[in-house]
Amino acid sequence: MKRLLIGILAILGILTVTAAFAQQKPRIAVLKIKNKSAYGADRMARACEDWLVDGLVKTGQFRVIERQELESILNEQGFSLSGAVDDKTAVAAGKILGCQLVVLGAITDFSTHRSGAHGAFGIGFNVGVTKAEGTLNIRLVNTTTAEIIYTGSEKGEHSFSNVDVAGFGGGVDWDESQARQIFEPAVERAVAAIANKVGSIKDSLGSVAVSRGKVAKVSDGKVYVSIGSTDGVREGDTYTLYRLGEEITDPDTGKKLGQDKSRLGTFTVTKVVAEHLSIGVADSGSIQVGDLIEK
Repeated sequence: MKRLLIGILAILGILTVTAAFAQQKPRIAVLKIKNKSAYGADRMARACEDWLVDGLVKTGQFRVIERQELESILNEQGFSLSGAVDDKTAVAAGKILGCQLVVLGAITDFSTHRSGAHGAFGIGFNVGVTKAEGTLNIRLVNTTTAEIIYTGSEKGEHSFSNVDVAGFGGGVDWDESQARQIFEPAVERAVAAIANKVGSIKDSLGSVAVSRGKVAKVSDGKVYVSIGSTDGVREGDTYTLYRLGEEITDPDTGKKLGQDKSRLGTFTVTKVVAEHLSIGVADSGSIQVGDLIEK
């Protein structure tokens, strides 16, 4: 009878943990939007990446990796997103980041068309209208199965005018700030489509425990780290502690290549305090704020 009771309690414990994981928000990262058009270089693509991150955060449905954290983690692993990013490299990067989902895509088209009218009968005036159009393609990839679970193409357009009469005029000439009028609404529609798709398959995504964090505080033998309940951390989990070394950069381009790291010891979680906070103990006395913990 006692063994049966223990078995039932164990099963209930497993079901409780499974249910808790199922309620977690999927962890997602916006990896790379490439600008394949002839306009705006990387500036428009970078803006689209930022709008995607902001939009996904605002849905409240995801745990979104912020751009600074994403670049820091990938740089530490010597993983670069500066070149072409395909589905295979996206999956690899997503696993390094501890994400179930990654977003990538491209601005595939951008063009402007100008039309206008000119004055007659000695009256000098010019009326110009510029119509700008752009297309943003998005892919959402499941890092566990490497499956593309959503692909979409969002188009945007914006028209503006410039009027000049006898040398005096008003209106707007085209500049890059107008790209917001085209691509921000396209990004909003893409975010809504992603949220809708993930909402319908959320139960099949499973859970991903974040495999890395950093030491946030050391006090009275206790080590506080920057990962917690929503990152899949559980009491008794053990991590390896590292001290990050000098950041290595390419001598020609100045691009960050990664960081060296040295092993310090191990860290064991004794208490999960909050969504992104846990307490534990380390078997090394030289731990300091900013040290890395990693599985």
